[in-house]
Parts: sequence; C-alpha cells; structure tokens
Amino acid sequence: MLGYREAMRRDQGTLTLFPAGHMLGSAQLLFEHQGATLLYTGDVKLRQPGGVPETYVPKADVLIIETTYGRPHFRFGDPDSTVEAIARWCRLALDSHVTPVLLCHALGKTEEMMLALAPYGFTFALERRCVPCARDYATAGRALPDWVELNGDAHDRVVIAPPAGKDEVRRLGRYRTALVSGWAKDIEFARMFGADATFDLSDHCDFDELMEVVEKSGADTVYTVHGYTADFARSLRKKGIRASALEATEQLLLAL
Repeated sequence: MLGYREAMRRDQGTLTLFPAGHMLGSAQLLFEHQGATLLYTGDVKLRQPGGVPETYVPKADVLIIETTYGRPHFRFGDPDSTVEAIARWCRLALDSHVTPVLLCHALGKTEEMMLALAPYGFTFALERRCVPCARDYATAGRALPDWVELNGDAHDRVVIAPPAGKDEVRRLGRYRTALVSGWAKDIEFARMFGADATFDLSDHCDFDELMEVVEKSGADTVYTVHGYTADFARSLRKKGIRASALEATEQLLLAL
C-alpha cells in the first residue's frame, strides 16, 4: 500500500500523497498552502474485499473528486459477498469442464481478482494484454498467485481477459464469460460484451461511497471530474454543498 510523503518545500506549499485504494500506486493528493487545503482523489475506493482497511480520506477545504459512477443507480453490493459469488461461479464452471473467463481491466482489476480468488484455491491464465501489468506488480514487490500466460488451453485455470480481448478466449472451446465491473449496473453497457454473467465489483467508489468521500473530507467546495460529473455535482447541490463539474461548462439553475 502506498504510504504518504511530502513532495514540495514548505515555502511553496506541501504536497502529501495518501493511498486512494487497493490498486497498486493509486494515490490521493493533498496540497496545503498558507493554511488552505485542496484534495484530489484520483480513482478512489473506500472499501475493498478481503478485510483490507478502509481508505483514509484527508480533511480539505476544497475537494476535486473523480466521479465515474456519479449516478444513484450505481450502488454496488458488499465486495466480500460479490467475490464469494464470483468464486462459486468459477467453481461451478470448472466442475462442469467449462473454462470460466473473467472480463476485467488489465490494470488493477485483474490483480485484485487474482488476490481475492486465490484463497479459494484457483490458479490463473492471463490474456496477453493482462500480462505486462501482472509483471509490473511483481516488479513493484506485490506478489500475485500462480499464473501463466494464456496460450490456447487454460488447463483448469480461471482465465482473466480485458473486456475487449476475446480473440484468444474464443480458442478455448467450452467457456463462459463474466463481466466484473461497476458497469455491470448499466444494462446497456453489460449487454455490449455479451457476457453470460455480471458482477458489480469495481476499483472506483459507487454513488454512496462518493457521497461518503465528500462527507469525510469535510470540504465546503467540491469539483467533479470524469464520468457523471454534472449529475453528481447536482446531487451534491441538492444536499446544500457548493459543487460544480470541471470538465464542461455547466449551466446552473438560479433560485429566483
């Protein structure tokens, strides 16, 4: 887990890094200058599966928050229960002599799934686009469970591939796919990948966690970036919090 450090001289202000979640290298940036504080969250996630301590959110006057899932219908289940459901799905496939394929982003989600599923006794075969990220984890000192690069036959391993990386997967013969993403909550998005199953596990906060990050920061001014920026800013304003989207000119409604 990333620790914090001061990266600027005090006469120019102080920049402190805090972990933003379980993904290796993710960070929140807290800038302090002349008594004022600004926090940028990056791809923040409060709670992870496996009993990982909750991500600490520093106090700040101004918050810039990443809002990939900034709409209320993005509410995810308990991460430990979701991992258990994924493990059951994988075991059922393997017991039926079918290769389970988890469609995950190569960086972060692939490694998170390997670490979360390893206690269930699974080993893994990674589609080629997932391999460099897994090697980077090892180089950075984060050991991963037993894995090989996918090469035609998974040999009773759980296959992990990017959502768009199905060419190699199609060579497996009998297989089933599951989309593992917060986007599983979006029916149209999930349908695009034609997965047999979907699981709402994400490295990003869902809507309620985003609200919790804002509350924990104590910020009286919030700016939203990436994702449903205008929607989340509007939800914050309904709660009396001064908020606006940074990525586009946002038309504000005036109470006349």
